[in-house]
Amino acid sequence: MTYKGVEILTPADWNAIVDALNELDKRVTGGMATFTGDGTTKTFNIPHGLGETPLVAMAGKAASGLPDIDYWTADATNISVTFKTAPASGASVKIWWIAVKTPST
Repeated sequence: MTYKGVEILTPADWNAIVDALNELDKRVTGGMATFTGDGTTKTFNIPHGLGETPLVAMAGKAASGLPDIDYWTADATNISVTFKTAPASGASVKIWWIAVKTPST
């Protein structure tokens, strides 16, 4: 496998990936979250709906022109995505995300 660099997925591409993963394993959820930048807010919370802290969570930019993501965290309710700087006022902040629930034992 070779590294092909950063690629911004279209909403249709991302939804197709999430749908395929969800069909394989009902523990996987994800989607595209959309917010509007206000020039001040750096952290955006995305409800994942798992009812527990995910085993794995990932997020990424789904729109060009956004500042770099500094980090993301997940708890029993949200995936919280923090940008290095606040997206500009009026900017369309689109974030793809995926969360995987811990397997039942």
